[in-house]
Amino acid sequence: MKEKMFFIKTILICCFIVFMAYMLMNVQPDSPTDISEVENRIDSEGDLGTMKKRDSMMIKKVFGLNSAEFEGAVYYKGEGAMDVTELLIIKLKSNDQSETVEAAIQERLDSQIQNFTNYGTNQLQLLESSEIQVVGNYCFYAVSENAVQLKEIFENSI
Repeated sequence: MKEKMFFIKTILICCFIVFMAYMLMNVQPDSPTDISEVENRIDSEGDLGTMKKRDSMMIKKVFGLNSAEFEGAVYYKGEGAMDVTELLIIKLKSNDQSETVEAAIQERLDSQIQNFTNYGTNQLQLLESSEIQVVGNYCFYAVSENAVQLKEIFENSI
């Protein structure tokens, strides 16, 4: 019986060690890159289409996020009511903020999908192929025909 308990304890300890190693390996390091550098790379290398840079008040209006709470935030939005293209990049002050930002982005995306269901098939396709990513202390969100390209530029710039 003692041998069985020792064996079970050994297995549990090994599983815990493997789990902790896995968790530590999946933690993304914070990027020291300034958000203005990321923005400049996206501006120069990416195809933003009809998107224009918007101010921090639009971030608050659209996502409910106060940009002053973050180290930096950049938001581009397409022209017109039927244009769903948008790009949001936020540099977090703390990794604890990532859940709040992800939830706000997901809420925005869900709302847009609901708004364009049944009558905006082109818009719906763009929304369903959106890119959302958290890398270290950066959050990225893009709805665009070029979302994958924009994400790659983002990844390479941080």
